[in-house]
Amino acid sequence: MKVLVVEDDEPILQAITFKLIKEGFEVEGAADGVIGLEKLENEGPFAVVLLDLRMPKGDGFQFLEAKKKNEKVKDVPVIVFTNLSQREFVDRAIELGVKGYLVKAYHGVQEIVDEMKKCLEGGSTKIDY
Repeated sequence: MKVLVVEDDEPILQAITFKLIKEGFEVEGAADGVIGLEKLENEGPFAVVLLDLRMPKGDGFQFLEAKKKNEKVKDVPVIVFTNLSQREFVDRAIELGVKGYLVKAYHGVQEIVDEMKKCLEGGSTKIDY
């Protein structure tokens, strides 16, 4: 199964990629939303996207808005993992169709991967407020 991780913090991207590969997933990484969207459209199919919201080029909300309009990729589930914990950000992400919303400060890499697996199995994932 192929996972796209869109995260601009290199150590976090490496840690999640390492963990996912160790658990048998194929992983593509992207350092911003623009590259992430290109990969989603052209290098899939992806089973799920793990998405940060705050990135210097093409933030997570821009990614979600563009994905939602693209028939080819609009149904790929997205789990947000970010440090933005304000209710307005969570609500906006939910409106844009995310399956889960995890605040990095509350969850380690293993927990993020576990939530992603729940999503892939059709279960519900956490929404942090």
